[in-house]
Amino acid sequence: MTDSSEEGDEPAYVSRWKAATTGFDRVQSVASSLEEPRTAGWIADEAYVSEPTTRDHLERLVDLGVLVVDDTGRGKTYYPDPVYTRLTAIQELVAENSETELTEQAIDIQADITAWTEDYDVETPRELRASVTDDVSLEEADERLRVAADWESARYQLSLLRDAIDHYDTYTGRPSASV
Repeated sequence: MTDSSEEGDEPAYVSRWKAATTGFDRVQSVASSLEEPRTAGWIADEAYVSEPTTRDHLERLVDLGVLVVDDTGRGKTYYPDPVYTRLTAIQELVAENSETELTEQAIDIQADITAWTEDYDVETPRELRASVTDDVSLEEADERLRVAADWESARYQLSLLRDAIDHYDTYTGRPSASV
C-alpha cells in the first residue's frame, strides 16, 4: 500500500493535514517554525495554500504580532517575531509548571552547562566551537559542535526559566473581580 491519496500526486499525509486544518492554520504553522526569513511563495508551497491567500494570512499574522516582515531585494520575507516567540514560550512554561518545577529545570540545565564548561575547559559555546580547530579527531570535532549547539539552546531555555521564575507571581496572578 502506498502512502498517496486519491487527489493526484498529493501525498496522503498532505491530504490528512489539509483535512484536519484550515489554510490559516497551515500558514501559521509553517511561518511560526521558520528558522530564516522566507517569502510568501515559499511559505505557500510548504503550507499547500495558494500564494494570494497565503499573503493575506501572513499580513494578518503580522498585524497580530506573530510575525515580522522585511522588504528585501527579493521581496517581502516573513519571520517569527522573537518577542512573541519568547513570551509564548514563557507563557507555556508558567502554565505547565509550578515555580518549584521551573526551579528544578533551571538547576538541571545549569548543571549541564557547568559540566560542559569543565569537560571542555571553555566558558562559552563559541569558545567550544572554536576549539574544533585544535588537534582533535573529526568525531571529536562533530561532538563539540553538537554540544555547542546544545549549550546555546540550554542558555536560551535557562533565560526563559529565569524570566518565568523571576516573574512567576505576576504571570500567574489574577486580578480580583470588583463586585
